[in-house]
Amino acid sequence: MNWIRMGERQYAVLEGTTRPFARVSPQDGRWVVRWRYGPRQGQGAVLRGMSLMQRMVTRWAEHNEARLRKLIPPPVQAYAPPSAVERYFYDAIWPGYVPASRRPRREGREGRERH
Repeated sequence: MNWIRMGERQYAVLEGTTRPFARVSPQDGRWVVRWRYGPRQGQGAVLRGMSLMQRMVTRWAEHNEARLRKLIPPPVQAYAPPSAVERYFYDAIWPGYVPASRRPRREGREGRERH
């Protein structure tokens, strides 16, 4: 299990999955957990310490790992390249053209130059 920190919030992500199943955030000097996939989905349990909250979430995840893996949808697969027939028709219209629906998704703006 991994913890991802974004500002003051911490997200719990199960190894091998892409979506967090719980979010731990501060609220009025205490820590609140919001379950995305978990007990009483969306309800908040409140504890005093961050490490206590993390331990509780981790312990719950260890006991319910199989159920969590069924609940969390699998990561989206990259698009398949065009087939030979599609490639033939695309080349007839515009050589080298690959439609957006067949282009692998960009991960973000890191790869592109900024102007």
